[in-house]
Amino acid sequence: MSKNPEDEILKVAGVIVAYNNGDNIGRLLETLFSQSKPLEEIVVVNNASSDATSEIVKQKFPQVTLVENACNMGVGGGYAQGLEYAYQRGYEWVWLLDGDSLPQASALEELAKAFAGLKPTHPKIGMLASCPVNPSTNEQYGGFLWRGRFVALPKRLAESREPFPVDSTVSSGCLVSRIVIEDIGLPRADFFMDFVDHEYNLRVRRNGYEIIFVPASTIYHEIGKSPVIRSQIVRVIGRLATKGPLGVEAPWRQYYMVRNQAYTFWHEFRNYKALFFFTLRVMRMIIGMLLFNDKDKVKRIRYIIWGLRDGFKGRLGKTVTPN
Repeated sequence: MSKNPEDEILKVAGVIVAYNNGDNIGRLLETLFSQSKPLEEIVVVNNASSDATSEIVKQKFPQVTLVENACNMGVGGGYAQGLEYAYQRGYEWVWLLDGDSLPQASALEELAKAFAGLKPTHPKIGMLASCPVNPSTNEQYGGFLWRGRFVALPKRLAESREPFPVDSTVSSGCLVSRIVIEDIGLPRADFFMDFVDHEYNLRVRRNGYEIIFVPASTIYHEIGKSPVIRSQIVRVIGRLATKGPLGVEAPWRQYYMVRNQAYTFWHEFRNYKALFFFTLRVMRMIIGMLLFNDKDKVKRIRYIIWGLRDGFKGRLGKTVTPN
């Protein structure tokens, strides 16, 4: 009997980090059980959800491993927890998913096919990434290249349907190799949330592993929210202010976005080019906030200043409570 090429990826666990995803967790688990390439185990890390997330998993999906956290550990803590669990259980690959994602039925199989096809010429594949698609706009998030800052893909790659290497992508939909966990460790739990995926991906790339983006592996996932902007001029400035990993979100999230990037570029990599571009983007973001009609701009700017201070000082952890 001939061996299927996708069987090159074996012993896969799915790890979902959930926080108040009761409206989606049932659909997500159903799509995982319907994958054309089966998962050996599905783990839900429930970050102290206050809705029905936990009850839905317990009552409707008793075969799922449920890890209950007494408090919200954030995306960083949740993914670190899930990866550690899967690693200790001996899984060779771990598929990471946010609780608000919905992968197509062939998403995991497409990742496996890409690995099998590229393995002979790309021996150090450490991660494979699904293609996130915004379900409302059908916009694709095709990953980033690192040039001292994260830059968008050139048109030839952005429109490609074939797998290709990137330097970073969002964590939801990423298939992580056990070898990567052994070599570089886990995502930073002390980041709590925001920039967790990019910092981890930079470590993956620094250690010589490749991250392969697979356009055929579709996962529906809404990333970020657009600000309400009232004029054409301000709309342009607002787009500049929110482009890339510093998008405008809830005011308290500005703190983690800024803090974790400042820490990464100063303490972990000490990259002055990255710090220069980061400073420019923070200034541009503040200008955008001042110009468009945002009732929270004073609060946002205060969080940005706190984030810069704590990032350069190395003060990490869950220092600002989500509200």
